[in-house]
Amino acid sequence: MPFNYNEADVIEKNMLDDAFRIWGLVIYRCTYKSDSDWEEFMRRLLYHVRETLYCNDGLDMLDSFVPTVVDDKRRFDGVPASIVRDYFKRWARTACETEQGVPFARAQSAYTARYKSCIMVDEEALQSVLDIPPEKVDGPSSTGFVILVNGMWKPEFLSEEELEGYNSPPPENNFEPVQGCTLEDVGWMKVPYDRAQINTSAFMRDSPAWNAAYRRPPEIPFCF
Repeated sequence: MPFNYNEADVIEKNMLDDAFRIWGLVIYRCTYKSDSDWEEFMRRLLYHVRETLYCNDGLDMLDSFVPTVVDDKRRFDGVPASIVRDYFKRWARTACETEQGVPFARAQSAYTARYKSCIMVDEEALQSVLDIPPEKVDGPSSTGFVILVNGMWKPEFLSEEELEGYNSPPPENNFEPVQGCTLEDVGWMKVPYDRAQINTSAFMRDSPAWNAAYRRPPEIPFCF
């Protein structure tokens, strides 16, 4: 198998290049209707991490896989992606030093995505995964998703000179609002739940990688 097609090898090389000890995206729980539903969601999510590593002869990578779950109903129940991003950015600024012994500036230029992106799970995402029939959980899903939040995202606006060239609202500000944002890139997207941890950890290294994968919600990039 070519190197770039083996996600386990890519993640391992990213960690070696970055001198990181652990990998995996932080998961923000943003729905609290049922603890049993949450446990089943996590079981399904982690099952696909293990299966993907197994298929890539990379089960040894489970030893360094740390999918930290942020579980705080008071802070996160029902919050939008912008709130999750704010908390994640504050966490990442110190966690990279605590977990890896790496300063924040270096972590931001690292290949590993742990301090650049995070996963949030709201009620819609949770139910999209639980709605998959048990007999189909083992395979890829065309409907189950989680929300991938870009921690490096900053809203991009045209300059005054660029705006003068438009007789009507420019394309970047002319989209249907998504959580109040009318920009094309809203800073988060829905991604297949079974690929979220592995693909992001392997390939979501920088802004060009985000731009290449990005689909504006509610679209889901199932080639992710």
